[in-house]
Amino acid sequence: MPTTAPQLRHATLPELIHGLQNGQFTGEHLTWSAVSVVLADHFTASRSSSRTTYLRSTAWTPHVARSLALVGARPPEEADVVTAPRKAGSVIIGKANMAEWAGFRSTSGCSGWSARGGQTKGIFYPGMKASGSSGGCAVAVALGLCFAAIGTEKCYFTVSPAERSDVVGFKPTRGLISSEGLIFASKRLDTVGVSTRNVSDAMHMLLELVYHDSHHTLETKLKILQDIGPVCMNRGLAGVRIGIPWHLRDFATLHGAKLEPFKHMLNALRCVGATNVHEVIVTGAEEFEAMSAPEKSIILDTDMKSGINTYLSSLTTNPHYIRDVQDLIAFTKECPSEAYPFRNVEGFERAEATAPDSELYLRMLGRDEYFAGEGGIDGALNHHRCTILIVPVLSVTLQSFAAKAGSPVMSVPIGSYPTGTVVRRMRRTDWSMLHQEYRTYSIVRFSAYIFGRATKDEDVLKVGYLIERSTRVRKGLKPYLQPKTELGPVV
Repeated sequence: MPTTAPQLRHATLPELIHGLQNGQFTGEHLTWSAVSVVLADHFTASRSSSRTTYLRSTAWTPHVARSLALVGARPPEEADVVTAPRKAGSVIIGKANMAEWAGFRSTSGCSGWSARGGQTKGIFYPGMKASGSSGGCAVAVALGLCFAAIGTEKCYFTVSPAERSDVVGFKPTRGLISSEGLIFASKRLDTVGVSTRNVSDAMHMLLELVYHDSHHTLETKLKILQDIGPVCMNRGLAGVRIGIPWHLRDFATLHGAKLEPFKHMLNALRCVGATNVHEVIVTGAEEFEAMSAPEKSIILDTDMKSGINTYLSSLTTNPHYIRDVQDLIAFTKECPSEAYPFRNVEGFERAEATAPDSELYLRMLGRDEYFAGEGGIDGALNHHRCTILIVPVLSVTLQSFAAKAGSPVMSVPIGSYPTGTVVRRMRRTDWSMLHQEYRTYSIVRFSAYIFGRATKDEDVLKVGYLIERSTRVRKGLKPYLQPKTELGPVV
């Protein structure tokens, strides 16, 4: 371990613990430098005066889904996923910006915008899109404002922002981390996930959340610790079969800069014992990709109406007297700061129009069982006797299947676009039109996405850890904005 304080943007959890235990700095120094845990604005954190050996938590930070409609509102109790890191000794330093209502309010807003926090932007060039909904979490981790951030994932809302910010995003098996206290967009799809600067920190954050979680039995906790704990001690992948579904539509538009680093990564995994299985077929992919937008969204829309109405009815303090989605639509339209109609409420309106007994909803529930099983990731893994699937691109199809199955996903940086790569920039010039410009930018990272079976999080973590060790790409990339505070001057 180093004898000097680590740089905040690269500090790992073991380095921070080592510095605390050896008196290099204190919990107060870390808090002053803003190194702790950030939450996405889905969770309620209550006031606490409890102390731990090193760190202290002190502030009420209610969750408002970045909507002005919930400012001042309070639910009956703190979210489990906030209580757990407190018990582990972490400081909750605040809430990161996120896409308002996880991006489901509007079809006309840019990902990462909220009325409460404005537009979250990426860190590698001015105006860069940070992705969402948990874009603020990934940015905070990447800049060294915290060592980890906790957000939610339905379909790539943690792992995609992590890719944009050159950090690790990990969505574990649904239910592994308690979601009690969450504002649900969909109780059947929402999963709590973490953003960290490396895979080892993601693993340690997961284990701490599980260990200090009140909804697992002691026997279950010990089993999880036993399965996941040794992951980062592994140096080989003997017996691991890695599936690459080259047939997916996403590969047809794969950027040329990604192919060679992806092949290099696959070769590195083969060198440590893995078997690469090419031409893996995900049988439900073609059907899912051909479905209409209403068929794809009906379950989420219906669940969102139920989830929001249930949450609003549970509030102990509700200053704006918003009791259901219909009230929420009215408030959003009437509040000038919510930027309506520039940012519409079509997502809310779709949700309000749903009914849980509709023919389309019931039919798609049946298809979801297929996509979550035989037609999805699990079916492909079983048919080809694979351990995980891996792709070098954000595949909405695979991300959707993972959401439906509640199975783990991780994004790990593997390479960079070369300087001068052409990108498209979107600017809204009036209420309805998008104007396209083109420009080049400095080096930006891209990630591999790893998909595993539900309850087999250790497989995803193990492969992610060895990908990270084989590529070692992260430290060479500098954001155009740099943190101005380091532990050195504070100590």
